[in-house]
Amino acid sequence: MAVSEFDLIKDYFNKPGLTPTPEQYVRIPLGIGDDCAVLDLPPEKFLAVSMDTLVADVHFPTQADPNLIAQRALAVNLSDLAAMGAEPLAFTLALSLPKAEESWLQGFSLGLEQMIQTYHCPLIGGDITKGPLSITIQVHGLLDKGKLLTRKDAKPGDLVYVSGALGAAGLAISLMSNGMSLDKPDTKELQAAYYQPLPRITLGQSIVGLASAAIDISDGLMADLGHIAQQSSVGIELNAKAIPIALVVKKFMSTMGDKTKGLNLALTAGDEYELALTVAEDQQEEFLKTTAKLDVPLTLIGRVVKGSRVKCLDNDGHEIEIKTFGYRHF
Repeated sequence: MAVSEFDLIKDYFNKPGLTPTPEQYVRIPLGIGDDCAVLDLPPEKFLAVSMDTLVADVHFPTQADPNLIAQRALAVNLSDLAAMGAEPLAFTLALSLPKAEESWLQGFSLGLEQMIQTYHCPLIGGDITKGPLSITIQVHGLLDKGKLLTRKDAKPGDLVYVSGALGAAGLAISLMSNGMSLDKPDTKELQAAYYQPLPRITLGQSIVGLASAAIDISDGLMADLGHIAQQSSVGIELNAKAIPIALVVKKFMSTMGDKTKGLNLALTAGDEYELALTVAEDQQEEFLKTTAKLDVPLTLIGRVVKGSRVKCLDNDGHEIEIKTFGYRHF
């Protein structure tokens, strides 16, 4: 007997752990079950909305663990809310499946549930259809009116910071593209970096009013800083020595003979989902005081300057040649 879309929704998605809790009904009076979900927004709040599509064998391997696929799919969307300083509210899901496979759906549903429990962002609706495997998630978040992070307010003299350590997700992608499995003891850290990035929600909310600009690193550090540079009409200079390269990347690239120990990966590989941000010098003390309370490593990596380009400079102040700044969809 053929399984209907409504059976799939009932069995795998419209259930406690994924849908809003009674405490969340005040903001989400209507979720799954009608033609539309309904959000009740406080008058003093803005609604932040972002959407990403992940396509099998483009953004994740078809044969990957569905639990990990689900975690990655929601995390990359939540990261956009983090970059704006927004509080997660809810998300919708459009899922295209070649077939309704019970074990896959159970794993995928469980992965979503784990993320929802961590980030308190319930599923409120969506669509399931037959077709090539793809996942589209739209996230909704709340912002205090007039208080948000954007890409357009960086000024010359501002300091450039980045959260976390970089390059592990890029190395994971490189290894997977060469047919290597990451499901091994010595590559588990790379697997986690790719499938389970940490959306910096708390960091983003904490630095609203302190950071002058922010962006999440999805296409690569230099590429995404380029978006800040373009929208703020500034240049950015990075200090190569200060770039925080993940230890697992340094070790692996050293064995491969890379004297920079993975610098190019850290500068250009996408799928990091860390935050890159700028801070005015007169806000630095308060910024550091505020972020010191968070369990998030932050590194000062450069400065905003007059100009229009993003450059990475070596110890002698010479620009390092970077052929490809980051991931390109086309």
